Amino acid sequence: MTVRLLACIECDECHVHFERLASIQGLHNEALAEEVHGLVLAAEDHEWECRKNATEHVCAGCIERVHNPF
Repeated sequence: MTVRLLACIECDECHVHFERLASIQGLHNEALAEEVHGLVLAAEDHEWECRKNATEHVCAGCIERVHNPF
C-alpha cells in the first residue's frame, strides 16, 4: 500500500501556502514521522520559518518585510 501525504503550510502573516506531496510505502509510524519531518525541512529550505514548535509558520516574503521594511 502506498500512502500519499500532502503537506500544506500556511503563512500566519499573509496566508500564502507552501505545498509538498510525498509518498510512503505502507503505514509505518516511523516512516510517516520521518516524511513529515522532511516536509518541514523542505519548507525551511524555501526560507520558511517554523515557530512555537511548528504551530506558527512565516513565509520568506514576510520574513523579508520584517527584516527590511523599506
